[in-house]
Amino acid sequence: MADFAKERDWDQFHSPRNLLLAMVGEVGELSEIFQWKGEVPRGLPDWKGEEKEHLGEELSDVLLYLVRLSDVCGVDLGKAAMRKLEINAIKYPVKLCKGSSEKKTPINAGSGASGGGVTGSIYSNSSTSNSNGV
Repeated sequence: MADFAKERDWDQFHSPRNLLLAMVGEVGELSEIFQWKGEVPRGLPDWKGEEKEHLGEELSDVLLYLVRLSDVCGVDLGKAAMRKLEINAIKYPVKLCKGSSEKKTPINAGSGASGGGVTGSIYSNSSTSNSNGV
């Protein structure tokens, strides 16, 4: 993504704010695909091929903006996602949460914003690419 933007001289437009707003716009386009469809079963069995292709394009737009935003912000998205999974595992232990979508306040107690004992920096060493080469 960094190379793609650089080749087109788009770095000048890719501030974190601009990338976030562009991503939000793409999320809106993604939402439109599901608007008025009600609940949709997994695998989208009733969808036409062109509908699934359009969905893939919009999902890709959101993903690409997210990857670019994380890169511009110097956040290693892979590390951040793994760290967040570790935090959520502590915050929502299987024995208390299995099969329930209910938010339980005691589960959140003590974990705070610090990550509940999970360590490791999510910030990449380079402002031009993350560990995934993006």
